This record gives sequence, structure tokens and C-alpha cells, in this order.
Amino acid sequence: MEKLRHRLVWLPLFIGMGALPALTGCNSKSFALDDGIPNTAPPAVISQSRTAPPPGPIVQRKTGNYPTFDRTLTAANEQIEDADYQKSEPRLAALARARRTGSISEAEYNRRVTEYRKLAANHGKDALTDIAN
Repeated sequence: MEKLRHRLVWLPLFIGMGALPALTGCNSKSFALDDGIPNTAPPAVISQSRTAPPPGPIVQRKTGNYPTFDRTLTAANEQIEDADYQKSEPRLAALARARRTGSISEAEYNRRVTEYRKLAANHGKDALTDIAN
């Protein structure tokens, strides 16, 4: 008898949950599954111009190196040393300050910028030759 009373307590909850979809009123005019538009997938578009190589057997290659998928850094991996930074930063800050205040002409500023860019382009090569020798 006790089990029956326990089950009857939950009966209104289950009836309410069962009646909930009927009470929400899914009406066919506001929610149409068949709107006349076909639900087919769009045609496939090939975005690759060259053909892929034919699939071959997968073989294990023993190269002696651990495999990596990263490309080797070539440009931005050489860093400036602290001594070079301490030496060049005040010069560059003074040049920017002189340009801002107008104490040097635009032609002089451009000449110095060109000189610094040329130094930056050749400094790495010069340093590597000094290290190699």
C-alpha cells in the first residue's frame, strides 16, 4: 500500500509532462515542415586546381630525426643583444624626438632612417662573418 501511495504522488507530474506538448499547440500554419523548398545538399564545388597524387601505400621512413610539422624559422629568430639595444635605443629615441620637435629637417631624418635600415640589413651578415672568423 505504501508503494502505491508513493507512485500516486508522482502521477500528476507525469500526466502534466505528458500533456505539455498538447498544451503548447503546435499549429501547422506557424510551423510548416513542408515549405516547398527541397532540402537537398548543394552541388559540390572543386576548389583545388591540381589533382592530388594517387594514394600509395603508407611506409615507415627511418630518417633518424624526430618528425616535426613546424617549418624552420628563417627571419625572426635572431635576437638583438642587450648591449646593442642599450647602445642604439637612445640614438633612435633622440632621432624621433628631434623629428617631433622639428629641430632636424625631413631630408636629414630620411637620410638617417635610410642609413639605419642599411645598417639593419647588413648587420646580421657582418656579425655572422665575424663569428665565423
